[in-house]
Amino acid sequence: MKNHMTNEGVSRRSFLKMGAGAAALAGVGALAGCAPQSKTDASQTELSQTGEQATAAAADPLAAPDAITDITETRDFDIVVVGLGMAGAACALSATEGGAKVAVLQKGDMCLTHGNFCAIINSPEFTEAGCEEIDVDAMMKQFNTSNNNLINWSLVRRYFDESPESGSWILKKAEEAGVKAIIPAPVPAVKFEGKQIAGAMGMADLAAQKGAEIFYDCPGVQLITDESGAVTGVIGQSEDGYIQFNASKGVVLATGDYGNNRDMLAKWCPGALPFENFYNPPYNDGEGHLMGLWAGARMQEAPHPKMVHVHHYVGDGDINAPMRKAPWLNINDYGERFMDESTLYEHRCNQAVKYPDVHATQIFDGNYEQYYAQMPNQSDPANDGTLEEFIEWGFAFKADTLEELAEIANFPADNLKATVERYNELVANGRDDDYMKPMEFMYPIDTPPYYAIRRQYVISVITGGLEVDDNCNVVDEEWNPIPGLYAIGNVQGGMFGGTDYPFDITGLSLGRAMTFGYVVGRDLSQA
Repeated sequence: MKNHMTNEGVSRRSFLKMGAGAAALAGVGALAGCAPQSKTDASQTELSQTGEQATAAAADPLAAPDAITDITETRDFDIVVVGLGMAGAACALSATEGGAKVAVLQKGDMCLTHGNFCAIINSPEFTEAGCEEIDVDAMMKQFNTSNNNLINWSLVRRYFDESPESGSWILKKAEEAGVKAIIPAPVPAVKFEGKQIAGAMGMADLAAQKGAEIFYDCPGVQLITDESGAVTGVIGQSEDGYIQFNASKGVVLATGDYGNNRDMLAKWCPGALPFENFYNPPYNDGEGHLMGLWAGARMQEAPHPKMVHVHHYVGDGDINAPMRKAPWLNINDYGERFMDESTLYEHRCNQAVKYPDVHATQIFDGNYEQYYAQMPNQSDPANDGTLEEFIEWGFAFKADTLEELAEIANFPADNLKATVERYNELVANGRDDDYMKPMEFMYPIDTPPYYAIRRQYVISVITGGLEVDDNCNVVDEEWNPIPGLYAIGNVQGGMFGGTDYPFDITGLSLGRAMTFGYVVGRDLSQA
């Protein structure tokens, strides 16, 4: 087994990439380990569980299996964090700094998270630098409306209230790593000097240096409860057997979402079933959700919000061609237009899902850079050099005529030509009678060369989870807190509602993960 107990310093390269809509940081990371063991007697406890044994134990893949009893070792900690992404890393670091004895159980051999921005609201560093202060009350009302009045209001309010302090904290952690923040940045964001890799990885490194024990390749598979139903620990599964981790102050679930668990998708987020799970398929299978349910937790009502976006071209790979959000003419595999391309980015997938392979192809012409510069609210560069590379690789297409473009991109030529002719007619008439797209996004497609970029709609994350109170304490079916059990990050429910993750606040998924990780670590360490 491997144990990450490094004494090496945290480098600029390993710590943070940050930006801020209302100020946004970013985090994607990697690390490694799992600790040595010795045999002890298995304690007599009441268990609720998940893991490989769960599948074998029950015909219902979501049903609780029998308890694990063959414990090889018992370890005692104040706080045990299950999962090491943005939320888990922040919690481990915060709790360790608060003086707690902390263990972190990670399913894989690395710290693993994904995303681009991590929202923080009204941190004093931003307001002191002249950034406009956010009207939290107005933002709360807008956010609630965007989430169909389904949010846990007190939880979301706690995020806004704690965000300034957590933002200051993460900036200080960056300074510890020798990374200098530049405030304000050219966009409403925090930039850092030097090459940046990852917030989560940097926080995990710092947590380990300050005393947290991180157990890699050692997933949490069962929660341990006492006779009253309180959670007192968790069972981890290492390559050498099962380890019982006792937690005197609490177990914190930070296990991510369930985008790779088809049974859970069918039950709680059926709208995501047609889409490929793009990120981290071996890890995001809902183990934390199931452990909580089997300990008596209440699940957020279905359907859970999905985050399904255009992330890559059709084909293997994970690099985005430019202008993925741009509202160019979109066609399906039949060469036909099928939606208002300027509709909210998070909702476009709901039209694409009606067609085979749930993808769309953008069509534009040789004047695209001029037109793109005139479109409002476009943040991606028109062309940073990758478009030509994608054409060379065969994932984007370029031709001197529409007929040639249809041939090389495999569309019915007559349909593509008719679609473009109709689109140009709408542009000339000054009104989109077909889908009512605003004219500020409508430009003719009549100047060679012609381009096509195929875009795949994929699952980024499912943002529904276990219901919690505003302390992130998981609640039971009667909304009573389950002593000793907490949920942060994407295993936590109540932050989002409706069918689709909203973009009112850039980077909120990672933002709430970092903020609540910090808050739970801080508060539990002082309990």
